[in-house]
Amino acid sequence: MENAKITIIGTGSWGTALAMSFHNSGMNVTLWGRRPELVDELCTLRHSAYLPGTFIPQNLFITSDVNEIAASDIILWVAPVQQSLQLLELVKAYIPASAPIIICSKGLELNTQKPLSNLFKAALPNPVGVLSGPNFADEIANGLPAASTLAFENLELAKKLSIQLRHQAFRIYAHNDVVGVELAGALKNVVAIAAGIVMGKELGQNCLATLIARASAEISRLISALGGSKDTTQTLAGIGDLILTCSSAKSRNTSLGIALAKGQSLEDILGNRKNVTEGITTAKVAFELATHYKIHAPVISAVYDILYAEKSVDDVMRTLLSNQQEQELE
Repeated sequence: MENAKITIIGTGSWGTALAMSFHNSGMNVTLWGRRPELVDELCTLRHSAYLPGTFIPQNLFITSDVNEIAASDIILWVAPVQQSLQLLELVKAYIPASAPIIICSKGLELNTQKPLSNLFKAALPNPVGVLSGPNFADEIANGLPAASTLAFENLELAKKLSIQLRHQAFRIYAHNDVVGVELAGALKNVVAIAAGIVMGKELGQNCLATLIARASAEISRLISALGGSKDTTQTLAGIGDLILTCSSAKSRNTSLGIALAKGQSLEDILGNRKNVTEGITTAKVAFELATHYKIHAPVISAVYDILYAEKSVDDVMRTLLSNQQEQELE
């Protein structure tokens, strides 16, 4: 589809970065936000508080007019997961039935305990896919090289759209495991909180690498239980995203873990943040899913205990470090 109109729903750091990336490569992009006052500010200042030091091109179209959604050929959904169902009710009447919807938000919906793709498929006739990978928004916005996984159940559609959306600085690889790609992107945020605690407690690189490897196995077990392929943990959306997020304090979730390890309260940490830290809510859903499916998930359980069971970081880390199975692979 030549010169397809790409509408990106969500003006946070990731939505703005994707809009800039595609726009700067010559694509026809509209960045849509639901709050007119924020959209007006972006249009006037050409600067986002979510992406400090980044200038939004003057000719990148930004709007809050829902009628613009009706002209979309491709929709990228980048609204926060916990706000998405309410927002979908607001805009779904304007979404063309032929437009593929690509979910770029990472997390699990709290009330339904489901990935957004499941909920969107139930609400709309559109093909629904997922874009996920090792991507920091600021680097994408600044045109640094990166890659990601695009999954649709229809692999041919995934291939077609990956070719259409990729450009020199942003490579996109097709996949057909929507469940696996979406869960990997959501669950790595939970693991990143644990990784931040390891960093904050200065437990060393050996411990961090062990955490990432063992948590990858937990993610694999949850993906399999929910109908995805455990092999997806070996993709850009799996191990690629997990390594990136768990190895850098640039990650909101990792920096949250570091702050918790240093003794800050969750309330104080969140009080100083603009961006949503999706791993907090996802940790609750992931723990409940692991419990329901009787999945051994000590890392996810540890993060849940710190965030929701009011257990101390030191006590939880001692328990986690003493956890030992007889064999590595099941």
